[in-house]
Amino acid sequence: MDQDEAVELPETGQLSVGVIAGSSRAVGVALSDELGDFRQETLLLLALNVKNEIIFRNEVFRGTIDACIAHPRDIFYRAVMANAARIIVVHNHPSGISTPSPTDRNFGRRLWLAGQIMGIDLLDCFIIGRHSYFSFGEHDLFTDLALDKTLAAANND
Repeated sequence: MDQDEAVELPETGQLSVGVIAGSSRAVGVALSDELGDFRQETLLLLALNVKNEIIFRNEVFRGTIDACIAHPRDIFYRAVMANAARIIVVHNHPSGISTPSPTDRNFGRRLWLAGQIMGIDLLDCFIIGRHSYFSFGEHDLFTDLALDKTLAAANND
């Protein structure tokens, strides 16, 4: 598919270059279909342009059955090299349970903050389980971070 011919992501579509990343639900369903049965933790980066078209897709890390060590710098290096305006970060839980751990929540927070500094928006962070997903965006976890940032800025004035 030519990158100029981007199409809206169907509910069970493949997330590939040139596809528009639509709603969190559509992305979450597609990712759970794709990654839900992986036996190793895998972290994917979807880099998007300003129109939310996927311009780069990369498996950043593949870990063990219960861990995937990743650092925001590795993710944002790839995002910068892809000239991304926005990113979506995804990892799976081989246990099949998509509930975020405290470590997952901290990692999502670090990614969001790094994105604010880098000028590359973190649109969403997904945890994929077996036939399920957890979206930080759908659960307003980034809204809380933005509010914290706004309050901190107001307190510094």
